[in-house]
Amino acid sequence: PTTATLGLQFTITEVRDRATLSAAKPNIEALRRFATKYPQAGRFAQHVYTRSDGVIFARMFDPLDNIPEDAATGSAAATLGALLVKCTSEPQEFIIRQGDDMGRPSRIEVDAKAEEVTIAGSAVAVMEGQLL
Repeated sequence: PTTATLGLQFTITEVRDRATLSAAKPNIEALRRFATKYPQAGRFAQHVYTRSDGVIFARMFDPLDNIPEDAATGSAAATLGALLVKCTSEPQEFIIRQGDDMGRPSRIEVDAKAEEVTIAGSAVAVMEGQLL
């Protein structure tokens, strides 16, 4: 695991395979203990991923920020793209499939270069309202 940020900080962890990713779940009590011991560490959002057949499958957990799991996290996708560019010194272009394990599949397109990261995808409205 490593931490990375393009504004929002994520702990990013690559796991061995799809089965390991599907079984992943955060240890909330351990995160709480860590947050108490290291308050300067900031967010504890966990972006876990694996690569399979040219696609990245991911899950994002941020239980200390009341997000048990997110179906599509553009900020984490962009951060992963930038991290992979930094690690390989090569531009990166890939698809992230996220939300499959929670029944809300999403697809995020990532195009990352040394000084620029672009993410794309489409969205479906699931609610509408008015705040006063």
